[in-house]
Amino acid sequence: MESLPSIAGELAGKHVFVTGGSGFMGKVLVEKLLRSCPEVECIYLLLRPKRGVSAQDRVEQIVKTPLFGPLLSERPSATAKLRAVAGDCSQLRLGLSADDEALLVDNVSYVFHAAATVRFDDPLQSAILLNTRGTREVVELCKRMPRLQVLQYVSTTYCFTKEPVLKERAYRAHLDWRTMIRIAETEDKGVLDAVTHKVLDYQPNTYTLTKALAENVINDARNDIPVMIYRPAVVISSLQEPIPGWLDNMNGPFGIWIGACKGVLRFSWGDPKVALSYTPVDWAIRAMIILAVAKATRAPALETNAEEVDVVHLEGSGYDRSTYGLQRDTLPSVLKYAPNAIRYPRYHIGRCYVYYWLGTMLSQVSYGLAIDCILRLSGQKPRLTGMYRKIFYTNQALAYFMMNEFPIETQKANKVHNALRHQDKSSFGLDITDPSSGLHYDRETCMRETIQGAFQYVLKETGTTEKNLKRLQRLYVLEVVMNILWCFVMYFTVGRFLIRKIYYLLM
Repeated sequence: MESLPSIAGELAGKHVFVTGGSGFMGKVLVEKLLRSCPEVECIYLLLRPKRGVSAQDRVEQIVKTPLFGPLLSERPSATAKLRAVAGDCSQLRLGLSADDEALLVDNVSYVFHAAATVRFDDPLQSAILLNTRGTREVVELCKRMPRLQVLQYVSTTYCFTKEPVLKERAYRAHLDWRTMIRIAETEDKGVLDAVTHKVLDYQPNTYTLTKALAENVINDARNDIPVMIYRPAVVISSLQEPIPGWLDNMNGPFGIWIGACKGVLRFSWGDPKVALSYTPVDWAIRAMIILAVAKATRAPALETNAEEVDVVHLEGSGYDRSTYGLQRDTLPSVLKYAPNAIRYPRYHIGRCYVYYWLGTMLSQVSYGLAIDCILRLSGQKPRLTGMYRKIFYTNQALAYFMMNEFPIETQKANKVHNALRHQDKSSFGLDITDPSSGLHYDRETCMRETIQGAFQYVLKETGTTEKNLKRLQRLYVLEVVMNILWCFVMYFTVGRFLIRKIYYLLM
């Protein structure tokens, strides 16, 4: 069944507006549009001038990343279609100048709203202003666009975690988005910080709450403009295109995997039987584009319902139930691809908080304190204690998601995949079981490429597998020696004292 037009053909000559273009998904979206839809007329990126760097200069910085390397080697002038518009989603009217606003209103047909703060611990006020009010401002801008074909809002599958199974439909948040925006605009930050826990209710953090409120903003605009909500699962590194393993952050599972490979993270609080719901970023971006086209062209595959906003989920992990326990067991096979380990890697994950806390204190914090003492004595700046503090608080923030599974419904994406023209499936296909999609997956390869990508593109560290293995061997020997010394120290300081006490009690 083919009901979608040619994806590249539909976007030919169109003007596209992207918020969050400097973010992880935004960069991949821009690259994919330029590479697979070469006739797109112009892509406007909403970018905030930063540290004296103009919005247009930030575009130049973005296209210099390795992500754009393959594209620029084939078509050096491809990025000429990118145009920066200075603005800020946390500001009223998106902080746009009158000229830039008029430019967008007069020309744009497709809008991808992906800008958001993804930090779990952001203050409630700033999270509302960016995630929720920013979405309202995008909607208000789109209402003035006569050429608008679709506004796609990028949400998350974790915004309504109380649902037994998250359906592909809109839900109402427990708070009114208009009221929360008004409070964020008028109340003092300290007041909002004080009531955050009560305001969250069942929501685990300010990120999920404000994304849920933003979904309500989109849903309430469904009768005024063509809108849709796209909920991908946790987005991980690219699997295949344009380069395997590309990522630009250490959020979510990346930080856990890299910390474990470095040897600095040894204990996590979570359920090894819980499966992580994730999607490689290249799959997620394919879905973004074809779903937007399906909505814009009113394709039957999307089953548009005038009474409800269109909501679509994407979960690449449906082909592999990758539990945290399986990830832990897979890590040893990919350690040789991780350069510059600090300690010999040993990673444990469990539900028992006491086990996690003791392991963290004895194996991580005590080690960090000892190393930092040595660094201080040698006149160097301590590093590990602060890092372990961040790791501890990060695990606390992630524990809710690592202890629970959140089943989701995923039907519409496959229907849209089946509606693709055959010639589009190699560039935009979503079904790994369909050979024409060109998608391939296995857990070990995915983790290996993610780890290699994190070290290469985020940490800027490289090393050969031979060099990495030699380092691991040295660290293993060092760990054995240190453990033996630790046993001697414990025996001569604590053990002998306890033995004497027990002896006198028994005599």
